[in-house]
Amino acid sequence: MGSKEAITYLETAEEQLRDAELVFKGGSYALCVFLSASAAENATSALITKLGLAPSKKHRNSLILKMILDESDKTQPSMREIIESLKSLEPHITRARYPIRRGVQFLPPSKLYLRKDAEFALSSARRVLVLVKNLEKS
Repeated sequence: MGSKEAITYLETAEEQLRDAELVFKGGSYALCVFLSASAAENATSALITKLGLAPSKKHRNSLILKMILDESDKTQPSMREIIESLKSLEPHITRARYPIRRGVQFLPPSKLYLRKDAEFALSSARRVLVLVKNLEKS
C-alpha cells in the first residue's frame, strides 16, 4: 500500500470486517452492517490515500473515487464496482448507529436491520476489500 497511513486504513478495514463477521454470528445485524460499511470506507480510504488524496470526512468516499475515475484506465471496472458498493453501504455508517423514527415510533437500529441486510453488507464489504487489494497490486 505504500504510506503508513494507507496501511493503517487497510489494517483497520480488515479488523472491522473480522468484527462484523463475529457480530453477525451473534445476531447483531445492525452492528454488523455498521462495521461492514466502516470496513469498506476504511479500505477505500487506504486507496484514496495511496493516490495522494484525502479521504472524505463525511463518509462519502464514493464521491471522491467517482471524481478521480479515469474512463480510459484498465482498473475502471473495479473502481466502478467499488463506487457502487460504497454508495449502498455509506448511508449505514450513520443510520445503523442511531435510533430511527418510523412513523410515530422511535426505534433502535437493532429493531430495523435484518439478517439479509447484514449478509448483503458483509458481502459488499468483503468484495470492496478484495478489489482494493487487487488495485494495490496493479
